[in-house]
Amino acid sequence: PGLRQMSAIVPTLRNYGDNAVLIEWATSGFDAQVSDQVHALAGQLRKTPFLSEVMPGYDSLVVSFDAAAQSLAAVTAHVEHALHSGGSSDADTQSRLVDIPVSYGGEAGPDLVALAETIGKTPADVITLHSDPEYRVCMMGFIPGFAFLSAVNPLLQHLRHATPRALVPAGSVGIANWQTGIYGLDSPGGWQIIVRTSVTMFDAARDDPFYVEAGDRIRFVPQ
Repeated sequence: PGLRQMSAIVPTLRNYGDNAVLIEWATSGFDAQVSDQVHALAGQLRKTPFLSEVMPGYDSLVVSFDAAAQSLAAVTAHVEHALHSGGSSDADTQSRLVDIPVSYGGEAGPDLVALAETIGKTPADVITLHSDPEYRVCMMGFIPGFAFLSAVNPLLQHLRHATPRALVPAGSVGIANWQTGIYGLDSPGGWQIIVRTSVTMFDAARDDPFYVEAGDRIRFVPQ
C-alpha cells in the first residue's frame, strides 16, 4: 500500500521558488487523516539524501533542495513517485512517543479555572480531557521550540484571549480554538494557558536544541 491515497484527499504539488516543492492538501480545519499523510510522506522523504530540508505543516509539506545539484523537475518527480509508491502508510510507526511531565492549574495554568467555568466543566474534567489523548506534533514555529499539536477534545475548544499576555513562560501549554501547543521560549501570547511543563523545549546550547520535532507523538503526564 502507498500513503493512504485511496480514500484520502490527494494533494497538489507546485513550485515553491527555485529550490523547493510545496505539497498541499485541501482541507477545512484540522484533518487527522491528512495529518497522517503529511507525516508519513515526510518520514519517507527524509530518507532522500538530496533533499536538504523536509518541513511539515498541518496540511502541507515543503521540501527544499540544492538547485545547483538537482533540478526542480527531478525533485517534483521524486515526490510524486513517493506519493504513489510503496512504503509505510502509518506515520505513527515512524515517530517517537514522548512523555511530557506537566503541572495543571495555579501559576502553571492561570486560565484553567476560567476555561472550565466557560465550558461548564470542573478543572478536574479539563485536566482529564486534555491529558488523556495522545497528540501529534504537527508543526514547529512561530518561535523556536513552539510545538503546534493536533486537535484537542471538542469540549475544550476555546478562543484566544482578546488581549494577549505580554509574557507567557517557556513550557506553558495552551489552547487556542481547536489547537493545543507548547511554548518553547518566554514569549507574548494569547493562548488559554492551562498547564506548564518543566521540560526545556528549546535550548540552543544542546546538541539537539529541540526537545520534540514535527511528527513526534506526545502524552501529557500530570505530576
